[in-house]
Amino acid sequence: MRHLFLLNIIFWIGCSTPGSQGTPGPQGEQGIPGEQGAPGEPGTPGEQGPPGQPGTPGEVDPVLLQKLETALNDVSAKKQEEVVIASVHFSFGIAPPVMGFVVMTNQGNIYQLKNKNVVTMGDEFELLVRIAENTDFVSLSFLSGEEGQKHFYLAITESGHSFVSEDLKTWSSKGKIPLH
Repeated sequence: MRHLFLLNIIFWIGCSTPGSQGTPGPQGEQGIPGEQGAPGEPGTPGEQGPPGQPGTPGEVDPVLLQKLETALNDVSAKKQEEVVIASVHFSFGIAPPVMGFVVMTNQGNIYQLKNKNVVTMGDEFELLVRIAENTDFVSLSFLSGEEGQKHFYLAITESGHSFVSEDLKTWSSKGKIPLH
């Protein structure tokens, strides 16, 4: 048994001694990839870096700029264009009364169509007065008084300015409506 024990020790020492390695052989071919593993846990976010430089300014399509300019010019031209926005009748005096119609434009011009008599309408409108230098008038109203009472006319602008008259010729401002 002693010999067997000695032989085991020699064999064990002989196998455990490092020997000289030979030259490595050529690399083999790539094998088939294995299945993808489960995703790992996300890491903690890092610190935010400094802000970057501003980008170069963008350019607007010249065709789009031309369309915008044309649309703005059209709106501006329409605002300057005089259009009729209201009409009311009038009647002054008792026998025979002076009657007819007045129309008001967005620019505050009052045009009058005076009847020839109580049964015959007038032929054409004539400019009677301009209420004010505003160009945004939107309403003309008539408040009829009974016999012996006064008639009142009220003109209002889109921005809330109001004007009143008893005779359609003399207009006075009644202030501005407190629009919100």
